Amino acid sequence: MGERTALLSVRPRFADALLNGTKTVEIRRRGARLDSGAICLLYASSPVRALVVAIEVDSVHVAPAAELWNQWGPQTALDRAEFDDYLIGSQSPCAIAVRSVMRFESPILLAELRRRHHAFVVPQSYRFIGPDELPNLTNGQTVQLARFIRPATIGRQMRLAT
Repeated sequence: MGERTALLSVRPRFADALLNGTKTVEIRRRGARLDSGAICLLYASSPVRALVVAIEVDSVHVAPAAELWNQWGPQTALDRAEFDDYLIGSQSPCAIAVRSVMRFESPILLAELRRRHHAFVVPQSYRFIGPDELPNLTNGQTVQLARFIRPATIGRQMRLAT
């Protein structure tokens, strides 16, 4: 995995929507420095509070909110009012188009993430994961993560034992 791996925080309903294929684009208030092919681990916020999903980035598009809605709206799992409310005041919102999705077989709970990596911090939006942190968080299964996510297609869920 030559691309940087990121950790994104999402609401549980959006993690579910990515897994069931009703969401194929993640919206962020600020541009994300992610390359095509980058892997993002998704942390579902409260009440789940666990690492639940990995996605492979297809592309990132930074544009005004109205332009993002016109191009990606139905793929965001947001209605127009939610979309507009979320992006109020955002200077450079972006759309992260998702190439593939993988569900972790067992969610990795926040307490376990902190046990595996003592300095684990849940990001407000997203952050990059250091090379020493990734194997700890994924239980040393980064090779399987890379192998399984590459051939997956959106809507096809791959499993990774944790």
